[in-house]
Amino acid sequence: MSRVTFPGRPASTGIALGSAYRTDRVHPTTLPRRCGGDPVQHIIDAFDAVHRRMLDLAESLRSQGQPEQADIMEVAGYIAADPDLRATAVRHAEQGSPVTVAISQAVHVYATALSHLDDATLAERATDVRQIGRRALAWLHGDTDTDHEGPLVLFAHEIGAADLLEPHAPVVAAVSVTGGPNSHAAIVARSLGIPLLLGVDRAALDVADGVEVLVDHRQVVLHPEEGERRTALSTMDQLRARRVELRTQRDLASQTSDGHTVVLRANIATPADARAAVDARCDGVGLLRTELPFLDAATWPSFGQHTAALVPVFRQLAGRPVTVRTLDYADDKLPPFLRHEGQQLGRGLPLMLAAPEAFTDQFRAILTAGAATDLRVMIPMVADAAELRACRELLDKAAAEIGVTSPPLGAMVELPEAVANIDQIAAEAGFISIGSNDLTCQILGLDRRDPAAAPAMTAHPDVLRAIAAVVTTAHDHGLQVSVCGDAATHRDVIPLLVGLDCDILSVAPSAADEVRARVRSLARTRCAALAADALACSTIEEVRQLLEAVAPTPAISP
Repeated sequence: MSRVTFPGRPASTGIALGSAYRTDRVHPTTLPRRCGGDPVQHIIDAFDAVHRRMLDLAESLRSQGQPEQADIMEVAGYIAADPDLRATAVRHAEQGSPVTVAISQAVHVYATALSHLDDATLAERATDVRQIGRRALAWLHGDTDTDHEGPLVLFAHEIGAADLLEPHAPVVAAVSVTGGPNSHAAIVARSLGIPLLLGVDRAALDVADGVEVLVDHRQVVLHPEEGERRTALSTMDQLRARRVELRTQRDLASQTSDGHTVVLRANIATPADARAAVDARCDGVGLLRTELPFLDAATWPSFGQHTAALVPVFRQLAGRPVTVRTLDYADDKLPPFLRHEGQQLGRGLPLMLAAPEAFTDQFRAILTAGAATDLRVMIPMVADAAELRACRELLDKAAAEIGVTSPPLGAMVELPEAVANIDQIAAEAGFISIGSNDLTCQILGLDRRDPAAAPAMTAHPDVLRAIAAVVTTAHDHGLQVSVCGDAATHRDVIPLLVGLDCDILSVAPSAADEVRARVRSLARTRCAALAADALACSTIEEVRQLLEAVAPTPAISP
């Protein structure tokens, strides 16, 4: 057979060789095995079967010491059990739609609502809903999980997390027409260390099961040539050895070759994330997200609700530095009680300050749940010093109510206004954290979901100059500066951040090993000279050329 290639973009990098297997073969609308009986019961039975399968898979993964993957499967199980999703499907069936159409319509409504959210992380939860629908339809058609000859390269219009975790033959890679880097499938792929390629042409789905496939960081190759096979196998061996080697280095300091320490912390949201951060030997948590459990809230979360969500996370982190970000509501992640037809919120902080009792409840919960940690509190999307002062008053009130000392209060710099006001903000803050994702998009006028809004864009001279101004001013006030966006994991941006004298890099636990190794490969003096040259550039193309001229590793990709 002749060699065929399909380009794509990586959500998880790597290289793999295996046999093609498509997970989402199309089923007919009619049900050959379940055409009689109560359609409502068919819907309930189908969702029940998927619910049980996801929970069984979660239990199996947890017993194998894979808590993060198990948590993701539990979330999928909860989606299958969602009474509103089921009721919507039942309503369509009662209105005369065939069972398969009723399920598809219900899934479409839910997935569409999620996909229209501006926040990439939340929008990509639509993938999880569609995966549940696909599995319910497959069950109705009598499909069961069977073993396949492997190793497998999975193909689908939209790969789901469960596809990667099902106990078939080993899955070594996955290829998807749609999906994004914040999907559960992408998270699982990165945690498993297997490549996931997105944005591949639909024609790739015509591949027959069993065809040999090569996947690397930029393309899918059907029927690879012998030379490509040998190279791929050699590279795979080297990458496996690299991962093993990095794990053995977890107890080494995150320090440059000339003795400069760059503190390595973790971005987390769940107990599984916290355990992973500890395992990766991160020096605590640089960002604990708190809004995710409350995106469907009907009212402001109570003290009890906040505490219930936080205690399981803090339980993993006793004695460690933990920086908790308060609720980060915004237009792209609004709970129902804050949604108003035709009204744009912009930032959530003004609304938080306008609900002081609710804000104080969260502060009280953070102080209570985090009492056994080295606690810090961080306010997102701060625009000026007055906002931070108002937050400090509420935090001090909460601390006085429960009889504890107020922890350091810091500001996230994510807005051009905050950069302009950094001297006044730093005078009020206990520390500064740069949210590089939002700051980069705000300065360059990019949408967060734009493919161009990649971590590499933080190397744009305009963004670097903003970061340099923030770091210099914060240090003048005796404050540490952390970077908690994805730029802190990009191997070509890290030298620039080190050179700009950022004190802390806070990254996903799965990225900690590579970031530590990258820091240890650098010399601070050389990074400082590189950053100074980059600040003098006019375009990101000039920065790329600068990096290509001085770095032995690949420079920033467009």
